[in-house]
Amino acid sequence: MPLRSDWSTATCPIARSADVLADPWVLLILRELFSGRSRFDELREATGAADSVLSRRLSAMTDAGLVVRDADRGYALTDSGRETLPILHAFARFSRVTDPDGPWGLQTSCARCGRAAASVDWCTHCAAPLEVDSTRWARRSMGGEPFALVTGAPA
Repeated sequence: MPLRSDWSTATCPIARSADVLADPWVLLILRELFSGRSRFDELREATGAADSVLSRRLSAMTDAGLVVRDADRGYALTDSGRETLPILHAFARFSRVTDPDGPWGLQTSCARCGRAAASVDWCTHCAAPLEVDSTRWARRSMGGEPFALVTGAPA
């Protein structure tokens, strides 16, 4: 019996998206790619995934067009991969609902005005979209220092 259904050809766009993105390992890999980690060993250490798990997920993400692999630089987000940023923001916001005082929060802020973002996709202070180039993350697990998200594919 398969572990889950194949929704890759479903008529529902949410089901088709879930077919690619509804895997916790994929979400964690995306988080690390946005954070600047690109090499297999960096991704393995940051996510805690076994080599076989990470290899399968990166292969599936490559097939789905979320990442590209460069032998010298590792993995990088494609334009489609960059489009997943609001999904990660939504997960980060939801974590505050489930554990508001938790020690591992992810603070999202607008790089244009420097203010904390209360929305998933727009800065409520300067009304600019929160895109990869205009977003900063600060993870308590990384000392709480803001850092820019990594953009673009390898050259």
